[in-house]
Amino acid sequence: METIIQKALKILLDKYGANYDCVTVVEENGHYRASIETPDAAKIIGRNGATLNALQTILKNMLWTQNEEKMFVTIDVDGYRQEQYERVYERVKKTIELMKERNLSEVKLDPMRPFTRRLVHLWIAENYPDLSTDSVGEGMDRAVRVHYK
Repeated sequence: METIIQKALKILLDKYGANYDCVTVVEENGHYRASIETPDAAKIIGRNGATLNALQTILKNMLWTQNEEKMFVTIDVDGYRQEQYERVYERVKKTIELMKERNLSEVKLDPMRPFTRRLVHLWIAENYPDLSTDSVGEGMDRAVRVHYK
């Protein structure tokens, strides 16, 4: 599957006219992560990651149509997404510290995209065994709520 994802992503990048040095794909627990190394990162990422998100959506739809099953695929360009996730984790960590300092029973984090919410749920479960999470709200206002078990 990694080879199929790599070839499909290269086709998309070529059609878009993007320069890239290397495209690699690895699988972790059923989630595929594609990494692009490029001298043209800004073009592929776009403003606030909009182009990167669009490429990721197109790639997912291509793969879902071809394989008739949903799969999780994330595209990263020169570590851009990883840096974003690290910043999100840092904000979540500070919010949890405030929650504990102020003896709050729960906190609601800022609204996030579905995949980012999923990562936050997993990160909190791994790093804070005394806490539990769920998603609250609808649509663009959907957010992670953190509370004690």
